[in-house]
Formats: sequence, structure tokens, C-alpha cells
Amino acid sequence: MDFNDIKKTISETASSTGKKAGEIVNKTKVRFALANMQSDLDELYERLGKLHYDALSTGVDNGTKESALITKIDSLKADMEILKAEIGLFPKRGKECAHCGKAIPKNAEFCPYCGKDV
Repeated sequence: MDFNDIKKTISETASSTGKKAGEIVNKTKVRFALANMQSDLDELYERLGKLHYDALSTGVDNGTKESALITKIDSLKADMEILKAEIGLFPKRGKECAHCGKAIPKNAEFCPYCGKDV
């Protein structure tokens, strides 16, 4: 192997490593954004539940407020689906739990995080 072959191999390896590192960083950013969105979604569900409980227990009509929250929830869920599709563009080592969204081994029958069937 001459010097030019070694130089070419080193260059290709560095390029490949840089590309993989970039994919990992991007995937991590998307997962972080999804985690934040999930937290926001959980808060919206909690607010919706409280509004509905208050409406049932006091007889006050919170329909307009509930509808507004449902619209926000639907919008957030749609945005999350877009990000999940973006994650799907990255190569996977395993699969994703359909219930909690965490990465799990390809051969898993149950999610090690939430315990649901996959």
C-alpha cells in the first residue's frame, strides 16, 4: 500500500466518521425535541382532564376551553408525528416501542421500559 492509498483510506474514514457523528447529533436533537413535546402534551392532557372534571363536578360549561385544548393537543401530536418520521430517516439499530416511543432491541417481544407488547 503506497502513501496515496493510505491518505485516501484515512480521508474516507474521517468523512464517514464525521457523517455518522452528524447523524447522531441530529437524531439526539430530534429526540430531545420530542421529549420536550411529550412533556408539553402530558401537561395539556392534565389541564384538559382538570377542566373536564371541574365541568362535571360544578356543572360549569368548559366546552370552549376544552375544545381549545383539544386543538392544541391535536396540533402538537401532528408535529410530533413529523419529528418521529424524521427520526425514521436515520438508520436504526433496533425498533421503537409503539406505546412509549423508546428504542428497543429488534427481537424484543415486550418493551423493557413500559412493559407493553411490541
